Amino acid sequence: MKKFWIVLVLMGMGTAYTQDYFQQEVNYTISVKLNDKGHTLSGFEEFEYINHSPTALDKIYIHLWPNAYSGKKTALGRQLFDQNNTTLEFAPVQDKGFIDSLAFKVNGTDVRWEYYEENRDIAVIYLNEVLQVGTPFFVQIPSGHISRFGHIGESYQVTQWYPKPAVYDKDGWHPIPYLNQGEFYSEFGSYDVSITLPKNYVVGATGDLQTQSEMDFIEEKVKQTNEKFEKGKFAANAMTNPGPTEFPDSDNEFKTIRYTQKNVHDFAWFADKRFQVLKGEVELPNSGHKVTSWAMFVPHHAMLWEKSIEYINDGVFYYSKWNGDYPYDNVTAVDGTISAGGGMEYPNVTVIGSTGSAKELEVVIVHEVGHNWFYGLLGSNEREHPWMDEGLNTLNEIRYMETKYPKNERLSDMFRGVADKVHLEDLSHRDLNDITYSMVAGYGIDQPIELPAADYSQVNYGAIVYSKTGLVFTYLRDYLGDKEFDRIMHVYFDEWHYKHPQPEDFRKIVERESGKDLSWLFDQILPTTRQIDYKLCKVKKDGSTTKVTVKNVGQVDGPIRVDALSLGQLRETKWTKPGEKKTVLEFPGTTYDQVVIDNDLRIPEVNRNNNSWKSKGLFKKLEPVKFEFLAGDNERNKTQVWFTPIMGGNVYDKFMVGFMFHNQTIPKNKFQYTLAPMFSVGRLNVAGFADINYSWVPAQNFRSVTVGILGKTFGNGLGYAPDSTTSPLGTYYVVTPYLRMEIGKPRAKKYYHQELELRGNYVFEGATLFDNSTVGGSGIYDFSWSKRGTSFGTQLRLDYYNVTLSPGKSFQHNSDLMNASVELKFGLTYWKKKKKGLQLRIFAGQNLFANNLVTTGPQSTRYGFNLAGQSGTQDAFYEHYMMGRNRNTGLWANQRIENQGGFKSTSSAGYSNKTVVAANFIFELPYIPFVVLYADYGVFDNGGKFDSMYDAGAGLRFGRTFGIYFPFYESANMIAPGAKYGQRIRFTLTMEGLNPAKIVQKAL
Repeated sequence: MKKFWIVLVLMGMGTAYTQDYFQQEVNYTISVKLNDKGHTLSGFEEFEYINHSPTALDKIYIHLWPNAYSGKKTALGRQLFDQNNTTLEFAPVQDKGFIDSLAFKVNGTDVRWEYYEENRDIAVIYLNEVLQVGTPFFVQIPSGHISRFGHIGESYQVTQWYPKPAVYDKDGWHPIPYLNQGEFYSEFGSYDVSITLPKNYVVGATGDLQTQSEMDFIEEKVKQTNEKFEKGKFAANAMTNPGPTEFPDSDNEFKTIRYTQKNVHDFAWFADKRFQVLKGEVELPNSGHKVTSWAMFVPHHAMLWEKSIEYINDGVFYYSKWNGDYPYDNVTAVDGTISAGGGMEYPNVTVIGSTGSAKELEVVIVHEVGHNWFYGLLGSNEREHPWMDEGLNTLNEIRYMETKYPKNERLSDMFRGVADKVHLEDLSHRDLNDITYSMVAGYGIDQPIELPAADYSQVNYGAIVYSKTGLVFTYLRDYLGDKEFDRIMHVYFDEWHYKHPQPEDFRKIVERESGKDLSWLFDQILPTTRQIDYKLCKVKKDGSTTKVTVKNVGQVDGPIRVDALSLGQLRETKWTKPGEKKTVLEFPGTTYDQVVIDNDLRIPEVNRNNNSWKSKGLFKKLEPVKFEFLAGDNERNKTQVWFTPIMGGNVYDKFMVGFMFHNQTIPKNKFQYTLAPMFSVGRLNVAGFADINYSWVPAQNFRSVTVGILGKTFGNGLGYAPDSTTSPLGTYYVVTPYLRMEIGKPRAKKYYHQELELRGNYVFEGATLFDNSTVGGSGIYDFSWSKRGTSFGTQLRLDYYNVTLSPGKSFQHNSDLMNASVELKFGLTYWKKKKKGLQLRIFAGQNLFANNLVTTGPQSTRYGFNLAGQSGTQDAFYEHYMMGRNRNTGLWANQRIENQGGFKSTSSAGYSNKTVVAANFIFELPYIPFVVLYADYGVFDNGGKFDSMYDAGAGLRFGRTFGIYFPFYESANMIAPGAKYGQRIRFTLTMEGLNPAKIVQKAL
């Protein structure tokens, strides 16, 4: 066995490298043996490290990435937990992984090495002199359910598995721990790898197979697989045995197979005894070089993989055509099970996860095969600049789908039978990326394209790194034109393949070759979250020309494409110059019946509702109104009005039925409305609610700003006798203008959220219209923070009330008061696997001033604080939905909002119009879903002296939306004389937690 060489030279060695750029070289020889009973690897590695830098090196950083799977304290373990993934933390010992038995030696003498800081998946070797070094190693293969490296039964995905030097470049060393989100950066070199394993395993790997007996074995597999397709055996087996294919017994005899490859920066291999094999060939468009393609898959996926060779070949062909020819001899796609995304790329070979359709499989195969260019050949630092890999690859993936399937409807293909039910059947592959980006951008929670991978939230890693980058460079391709763009990408490939390009290197080539200043792209789009928005202002036919006025109303000074059409056909296209805020473009002729900004949807705009003009109709810039059922995507050529039947009910309105009309779409409109008129059977009157708002995303300081007005009217029983069944039923009307600001626009992901809301409140109520009125306002500041099972939140609130009542009512005229409150919430997950936790809440409320507020009458407790939380009577601004608002007896009188004092037991005591302080404790029981134990303690100002109350019990709790609580123990002053136990059971119902917009935003 050869020895492990590290060659360190004091001065730079390679004349092929410029003075400013150097690149190290690493050449490996590895021998490894698979034990498929214990799921382990035993091996010996040697590599030659050639130092092309101008600096002598006295140490080398080595990646020991299997150690990332050793437990929850690794960087991978911490990242998975941040993503609410406890697979590694609670994995049994046999499902975890590690690498040990390392013995680095220099000339046969032990060399000093240690783990790097807190990362046991990185080591530092300290070199005494420039000598020969070698080490054996032993790897425990983890479960494949955790991340990329692992096994599922006896199917092996052997990736990031051997000791591997970190990259050393002009910025120094890059020792990086293994992460699930955020991939790799490695040195180019050559590999000579020998793998020993039971004889009946089929292997797909990086490089060219050198073992003739294994070549014969694989060719026989190809022959057998083709025969099974020809005779329909796979189809028949799918009908009779639809489940997974069982593993055959391992052969008692072992084989050793050898692979070699030059100019790659990693080596991966995949082994499964069940693999079927297809073989193909693709001739490259530029050089005519022929590449052998391989597809390896398990029998129960055979029908899905029947055309996999076509997908591989087409991917290699088009990526070569657009970027530069594939320089290797083999390319392989392997059917595997991975936990880090739908597929994962390695040089020459890619592993594909589960897919639901042939079209979805094709997209994943093409994307992963495409990584042979981005980051396989163009070896950018994906951990620091992931867009250079995933984003540029997505650009090509979008183009591939549009080229091969010009009329593709991706969502229909993915969700056949469902997409058309929610109006998504017409969306293409590009649209899917556009919606993904627009969703997060519309809510202001997007992040810049230029960020390190670990700084992204999970949703933005897909929405920004993949989708937005692919869209942005599709924009650039459209601006430059396909021919020019392809020429530039070929120059980029020619200058930087087998090297490590940085963002500035890519920019230099694109600007140099195009001859254009692209600062609008590289300075405004990539490093910021500025949004693109162009508006078509005016179209005027003037003599023999048509003049079109367009305006840049967005935050990016980019060029604008304007298309003129007639009879549905594109007739003329013009571009504005970058940086122009308002431009008049002249189109020859006057026969156009439609003018559209970016008709082919190449520009990732956040608002396309101001982009078109048509010659016919009264409102030439307004798209035709289209009524559609339920909900769907935001189509720029329609003014969509969605409708759906709705029902509701409460004590006073009885049964309510009506329709809801809205324009809430995916992605969202800036101007939104929801109108929900209903007929109240109980009052024989109109009930319902409406919300109209406009939102935008500032360039800085705020995630989003929304200004709107909310209105609603329902029965409330107020005015005569709230519990009477014969007295006239009261009605309330509420008008609430509001301003909501989500504060902060962090670049890197943060674990906190801030929101400030200012409300005006106008309430009119009574048996007759405007008997009573309350005019006031509220200021609410929310802060929340959550990380690794620990959470904290606070709400600061200030409410002002001015109350006016008709003569003879219970309250004095023109009463004024102001309340201030603070709420603190602490949460701790004690059982992370089942997401069980405990919560502590502290609330304090104080009346700041009161003027002429009387303290007698049926509603004297309305404007203060209650230890039990607000009842319907105490919901003075009608913020909440109450089933029996103002009820004093019966089941519905027990409904409370889980706010203010937050007690879980019902009591008429515990009210104060001055001061309330309370603490609430919730413990979620293990093993039993939704069941909690609770305890509450509070004090309140009771006519100038402080009284205390406390309770404890159990309940069924569904978040903060709904709960039923059963008291076990209560202080004596909580129990009303003669009260039965059933009257002390309390339920909470908070409908605000079901707001669809809030649910979507929280999910994102």
